[in-house]
Amino acid sequence: MKKKFEFNCKLLKNIIEYGKQNINETVIYSVSTLKDPKDNTLIFGNALNEESIKKLKKVKNSLIILNTKDSYFSSDSSYLLYVDRPREEYAKVLDFILKLQPKDNRKHILIDGYYKGESSIIGKNTVIEPLVFIDNDVKIGDNCIIKTGAKIRRNVIIGNNCIIKENAVIGDDGFGVERDEDGTTYKIPHLGGVKICNNVEVGALSCICQGTIEPTVIEEYVKIDDCVFIAHNCFIDRGTLIIANAEISGSVHIGANSWIAPNSCIRDGTTVGDNTLVGIGAVVVNNIDSNVVVAGNPAKLYNNS
Repeated sequence: MKKKFEFNCKLLKNIIEYGKQNINETVIYSVSTLKDPKDNTLIFGNALNEESIKKLKKVKNSLIILNTKDSYFSSDSSYLLYVDRPREEYAKVLDFILKLQPKDNRKHILIDGYYKGESSIIGKNTVIEPLVFIDNDVKIGDNCIIKTGAKIRRNVIIGNNCIIKENAVIGDDGFGVERDEDGTTYKIPHLGGVKICNNVEVGALSCICQGTIEPTVIEEYVKIDDCVFIAHNCFIDRGTLIIANAEISGSVHIGANSWIAPNSCIRDGTTVGDNTLVGIGAVVVNNIDSNVVVAGNPAKLYNNS
């Protein structure tokens, strides 16, 4: 697990709501999910089930934010917070943690007309054109081409033989927002990064947002056209093609070798199967099976027989 911050949970006493609580000195270094919880991390869960309870019982030295409805759950090895809105509280606590971290003084170095973070790694025979910005904590593989104006933010991994075209943005924060009872909005900090595997192409002016906790993943041989938006926490499987002006909302899973046509829109949290064609302008609001064609608004199975 990569260290993304360092926080002693006792400092939560500086937040008014927790000022009178007996908080131990558990130190956490990152975030993790309810599906894959890890030691020494910040975790939240809106609702527990048998599987998540078993996993949380094994976690040590973590700060876990749970719904008050799940107050029956206890842990001797982690500190638990029970709240009415776990996701909102997670956003507040993580924002508090990140604001306490020391300023990152690592530099960005000008090389042949582009900027590169001093901790980033660029592979052999990779071409970086002028006016590219590569942040710290980025790894780019061999034989890649990063074209002018592209922006690659922190916590991004790009495999071998990839092409990132003009003015693409990879790894910036997604649009994760919580709203409390009085309408105040809270942006959810994103730390998950982006993982782009080998032989991927990302078109000009396209945007791939980093994951909230775990990375947004683009598998091998995926081709993304110009002006495509892929939100946080998405998984795009091997060989899928996403065509111009498509919008993929958060936490969407698209299977292998599918075709997402121009101007289509896929609702957050939905799944599109393997070898599936989503037609031009389709609006996908429900899960789509493998080996089918869907079209229309809302998208429905298309029968051409």
